[in-house]
Amino acid sequence: MWSTHPVTAVEYADELIVAAPGGASDVYAMHGGQAVARWKCLARRRGLEGTWEAIEISTLPPGAECGVHHHSRTEELYFVVSGQGELLLDGRLHPVGPGTLITNPVGTRHRLNNPGTEDLDWIVIEVISPPVATTLTGDPSHSGRHLMSTATVIDLEAHGPADLTTLLSGPLREARLVTLGPGEQETLRSDDREHTLFVLNGTGRARAGRTEVALAPGTGVTLPLGSEVTLLADGLPLRFFAASLGVPNARDGRRITDGSPT
Repeated sequence: MWSTHPVTAVEYADELIVAAPGGASDVYAMHGGQAVARWKCLARRRGLEGTWEAIEISTLPPGAECGVHHHSRTEELYFVVSGQGELLLDGRLHPVGPGTLITNPVGTRHRLNNPGTEDLDWIVIEVISPPVATTLTGDPSHSGRHLMSTATVIDLEAHGPADLTTLLSGPLREARLVTLGPGEQETLRSDDREHTLFVLNGTGRARAGRTEVALAPGTGVTLPLGSEVTLLADGLPLRFFAASLGVPNARDGRRITDGSPT
């Protein structure tokens, strides 16, 4: 049961957006590519305060391809969950595999294909670029950092948590891999940012107030502003990919619009 009373600085809602494993759609010739891919939306802008476009999981079976394309109004973050692939990024070819993180600023041209023998699964986090967000909302707080950002390929396992504020101009803050040992836990709060995570291995539970959901590989969990969740590992280590997105003028789980909480 979800909380319906107002959120305060010391009291967080138990609202979660949970996408269970499975249920993907078939996509023929994804972005003009070859063969049939699979795609599923884990969460999208509706119900969130940040300038998310969508959080997705996509799959390229062996021989499939996500064709060459670019985005004129959004920035993207890719994270490879499983499988091996080839990423063409602004004319350069990069081998990618589990743990690869790719930043795609506005205007980046990219193509991903699977020349291997196993499925290639990857997370796509797409966010509205600062100039577009400012135009759509009329809110100058979306103006961004005006970085001359470039596309980047990172081994997140070796690199450790990635500070996305140095790699993209928009609201994405951080991407990281988290492993909780049996019985361990971690609490996330959407105070001045919103969080999304995707379970890679292991099982556990997500507790938010009176809400509790099971976690298994393929589960996606997104926290709207003002929510808090505690993630607990069961008998096996629980491993997940997590990313956060800053919400302009937010503090203690609330948007501040005129100098006072709303």
